[in-house]
Order: sequence, then structure tokens, then C-alpha cells
Amino acid sequence: MSDYKLHTPNGVNDILPAERTQKRRIEGAICAVFEAAAYKEVETPMFEYYDCYFGRDGQISQENLYKFFDEQGRVLALRPDFTTSIARMAATKEYDKPLPLRYMYSGSVFRTEQTEGARRREFTQSGIELIGSYSPRADAEVVALTIDALIACGIEKMSIEIGQVGFFNGLVEQTGLLAKDAESLRERIDSKDVVGVREILSDIDMDTGIKKLITELPYLFGGAEILDKADLDGLNAASKNALDNLRTIYGMLSDMGYKDYVSLDLGMLRDIDYYTGIIFKGYTHGIGFPICAGGRYDNLMSNFGASMGAVGAAIGVNRVMSALSEAKSNEQKAPVPYANNKDLQQTGKAAALSGGGMRYLTVALAKGRLAELAMDIFSSIGMDCEQMKEKTRKLIFTDEKNKMKFILVKASDVPTYVEYGAADIGIVGKDTLLEEGRNLYEMVDLGFGKCRMCVCGPKHLMGKLDKIKELKVASKYTETANRYFRDVKGQTVDIIKLHGSVELAPLVGLSDVIVDIVETGKTLHENGLDVLETVCELSARLVVNKVSMKMERDRIMNIVDRFASIDKE
Repeated sequence: MSDYKLHTPNGVNDILPAERTQKRRIEGAICAVFEAAAYKEVETPMFEYYDCYFGRDGQISQENLYKFFDEQGRVLALRPDFTTSIARMAATKEYDKPLPLRYMYSGSVFRTEQTEGARRREFTQSGIELIGSYSPRADAEVVALTIDALIACGIEKMSIEIGQVGFFNGLVEQTGLLAKDAESLRERIDSKDVVGVREILSDIDMDTGIKKLITELPYLFGGAEILDKADLDGLNAASKNALDNLRTIYGMLSDMGYKDYVSLDLGMLRDIDYYTGIIFKGYTHGIGFPICAGGRYDNLMSNFGASMGAVGAAIGVNRVMSALSEAKSNEQKAPVPYANNKDLQQTGKAAALSGGGMRYLTVALAKGRLAELAMDIFSSIGMDCEQMKEKTRKLIFTDEKNKMKFILVKASDVPTYVEYGAADIGIVGKDTLLEEGRNLYEMVDLGFGKCRMCVCGPKHLMGKLDKIKELKVASKYTETANRYFRDVKGQTVDIIKLHGSVELAPLVGLSDVIVDIVETGKTLHENGLDVLETVCELSARLVVNKVSMKMERDRIMNIVDRFASIDKE
């Protein structure tokens, strides 16, 4: 039995002297930048009445709040961020002050997140809120100060991606999409799943040009040129105004000298509903998650009785610490030898190698048939995969010419390696992506490894599943099965987790049906089972880490485009 008094709970940890010194320095550097720009420090309670957050849909769901009761039985919640608390404070206690109000803060926030990798349940945010202005200049100010603060911390290379939720909302309004379809579409666009976007749009009647634009949204990221590409004739006022707003803010930031740090992404659609205008995230090497985020939230203030414009940003101090630590670790590794080669010098690669500029792109491949098929494609586009085709127990293979690394991992682990940044790119089956639910970009349907996820069982149950009151479902894919019955069929079922030979479950009375992958159906038929319903079609997908996409866009998109062109041939 564990002696819990010797340990910290999951998601929290002790910060020892050396780390605390670094953390204090980072917080101090951030606050110095904000203070110099006339932002005033405030401190809000560590917990609020639950009502403060109730009904606020979005990224911070009610399930992610730490809730407890006071002595009168009222529900309280630990703050999941500072924005809501500061909005409440400004609306109720600072409403008579000259506008705009400029606040800065630094402190702990709490969420019941997954605890692997860079995700903690207690973490420190330092940030700013500019309240009382609808001006694009206020948006540009907040983005610029966020960049300055990160530079002051020691982050030398970063990418601040800026989107505009008003553009997508305008498209939804113009096309008359149902709320359910719009939310599904938003999720697919945000994860850059073009295949999923096409599937949703296939049965929806709308203007051909608008449908093509929505299909292209996942890939509409880059510089100011994407605004011109998106500015179609016939766009409604809401979408056009959003593009004009982005164009203005991007121009201001460029004029202020920040052009090299910022880019635009019309397919970035964060799921916090209170954002009404620009949204942005910041990325850097060394960590697989954003190090900062922010946006405009004009409607949030009205929840507390004061309707006014507002924009803010939060920097994840713990993630900045991780990024700086990783950068320092990489500096201490042996440098890449100078490539004294005329051919390399002529192509400009020598400078990148000798300066440590060009990093390896790492590809995670699912062991087995998928890896073999992926190797064939990588070989066809000029990558050296010969080592991997040899009989060996090695798990890491290097293509020095193209600065690529390939790692062989268990299929179910590919999304984890990619999400946390241990791999930049992954090749994995759609079944694994559905089950793991990782936060990454799903870029290309590779077209091989095709099969189906199905509900299977005795033939006499065909068409009768809805009538079984307490349906028992056995599966290795419990998350997928649960979503299908709950969200698609609206049916409450008993899910039983199995790890193999799931066909046995209905034969011995453990379950009524199973949810499993079906390729030929031979195993089902030999055991007296049939496909009763199809959950979805499956195939291999190319996935990309979100930070890698921002920091290594050109190299990764070159691979994505080449894979996509092969897929179309």
C-alpha cells in the first residue's frame, strides 16, 4: 500500500530551488515588459463561485473544473484561468475608471487535465487583459507585448499564429449550417482534417465557391496572401469584416517590426465560445504544445453587466521553462560537424548543417504493415529507408541527406509521440486516432490499410439494437464505441473493455454485440457473427504535431503535398 504522505498528487509537483529561481526570473521578465507598457498588476481570488464559470462553453469544460462546497453548500470552483475572474472584477469594481483598462497578472490556475507530458493540473500563467477597446490597435498591442515578453524570457525562435473566429462564423451564417454540423466542421477544420471536412460537406447543399473555400480552410495559413485567397466575391459582411480586421492587425504588427514572428491561420478555430475576433497561439521548438494563447472576447464582459470590448493573452510559464530547458539541453549536445562539401555549399545546406540550423524531422511509424507501406512512399519521394527494410531490432533510423529520423513504435503510441512533440509526423490508422483522441493535425488520407469499424453480432439482432434496453457492447475500442452509441445513436449502453478475441464475447454471453475492425469479415462468419451496423470507414492517415507545423511549415508541407499527390494518382 502506498504511503501517500510521501508523494504529491497527480498533476502537481514541488519546485526546487534551482527551478524556482528560473521560474521567478521568467515571471519577472514577463511582468517587467507588461509593466513598462503601463499595465497594472491585479490579483483575483484563487476560487470563485461556480456560477462565475457556469454556462461558459468551450475549451475549459465543466468537467475540467475543480469544484467543492462552502459552509452554506454553495458550489465553488478553483480558477481555471484568469480571464473570467478579471472580467468579473473589471465589470463590478472598475466600471467607472477611464478606459481602456490595462491589467497584468501572474499566478496558479487549476484544471483536471491529463497529466502526461507538459499538461499539469496546477500551472502558472502570466498575462495581460486590455479592457474597454474594440480597436484593432488594442489587438496588435496585446500580440506585440506577448512577443516582447517571450523574447525577454529567452525564447529566440517562435511563431505566433493569428486567426479570426468571425470569418468562420460568417461562413456558418451565410450557409445556414445547423449548429451540430457547424461544430463538427469547426473541429475538423481546426485539426486540419480535410477528409473529415469533405465528408461533412458532401451532403450539404451550398454555393460551390463557398464549399470549396471551406474545404480549403485547413490549409489557409501563411502570410497576408491567404487573406486575398479567402476574399471571394459573394462573401457576407461578417466574413469580409473579419478578413479586413486581420489584414489591419497583420499590417500593424508588420509595421511595428514583428512580421518575422507572426503568421495567419484561417483554419485555427479555438473552441472557447467567448472569443469573438482574433485568436492566437504561440509556438516554439522543444515543447509539443503552445506556450501562449489569447484573443478578443467582447461578449464575456456583458456576462457581468458591463458590455465592452476586451482582448488578452496568457503565457504558460511552466511551458516556457520546459522550452528553455530543452533548448539548453540541445546546446550541450555535440555540434553537427561542418559539412565541407562543395555540393552542399552550393545548395545552401552547409550553412544550415554547420550552424545547427536544420533540425531533424522525426517520423513515427506504426510497426508492421503500415510501416512497410509508408516506407515505400517515403522511398518514392526521395527518402532513404533502406536501413529499415533490413532485419534488425533497431528502432531509430536516420536519413542524413534529408535530415530525417524514422522511429518504429506500437501503433497505439504513434499519436502520443506526435502530440507531445517526440515526433513531428506520424503514419497511423484512423482507428487509433479515433480511440486515442489526441490533439494533432490529421493531414492526409493515405488510402491504404482500408477497413471498417463495425457493430457486429448474431444475425437475428439485425435492425433490433435500438430496442434492446440494456445493450452490452464488448470492444477493444471503448472510446469509439461509446461515442458512436452516445452521440450518433443517442443510446445508453454498457461498454465492456476487452484486449483480444472480442468475437468470443457474444458467443459466451459476455455481451450482446461487439465493436471491432472488419476487413474481410472471415473471422466473423466463421464464428456465426455478422456486421450489423457500420460505424465508420478506416484507412491510414498522415498526422502532424501542431507545433512542428508552425515551426517547420515549409519542410512539413512539402512532405504533406507529396504524399497527397501520390494519394490522388
